[in-house]
Parts: sequence; C-alpha cells; structure tokens
Amino acid sequence: MSGVKVTLNKRGAGARITTACEKATPIITNEFIKDANYFCKEDTGELERSALRASEPEKGLAVWDTPYAKKQLYIGKPSRDKNPNASTLWGHRAKQKNSRKYERMFQKIVKQEV
Repeated sequence: MSGVKVTLNKRGAGARITTACEKATPIITNEFIKDANYFCKEDTGELERSALRASEPEKGLAVWDTPYAKKQLYIGKPSRDKNPNASTLWGHRAKQKNSRKYERMFQKIVKQEV
C-alpha cells in the first residue's frame, strides 16, 4: 500500500495571500469610491472630487474630506437636481448594493495570485 504525503508551505502560501490582498485592496477601494460617488450628494461636485483626492486606496481608505462632508453624510434630504441617485449614507448604500461584486472581485484577484 502506498501513501501520499502532502506538505503545506505555510510561508509561501502566506506570502501569496498577502500579495493578493495587497493587490486587491486598491482595486476594490477605487471601485467602492466610484460606486459610493454614484449615491453621493452633489452640488458643485467638490464632495465627490474630495474622495478622489483624500482617499488612500492602497490602504483601503475611502475618505470624503470637505468641511461639510460629515454633515452631508447624515443630515437632510438630498437634493436630486444634479444627482438623481443622491442619498445620505452614500457609502453604506454602495456597500449594501455592491458587496457581492466586491467579494467576486476579491476572489478573482486571489485566484490569479495564489
């Protein structure tokens, strides 16, 4: 009777997983920013542009940094004159609507790297 011996290279597997996560983070963060801006309140467009300027996709950080961003996130009924999809909690809406898409993106990147 012959047997099969399987040895797991933990260091190598860990390094490939880390590389996949590092590759996926900015891609998925940029996609999230795009999706969240779809729901972002819009007047002059500065709030949306602030996410492109202030975010750090390589760290997985999506940031809207205008002085009024926090207030706009939580308060008031959004005007839909310029963005018919505008809503409060635009990041939450994007996550709710697109979380499966982000999971698929991550899985695809991991499969390519691992």
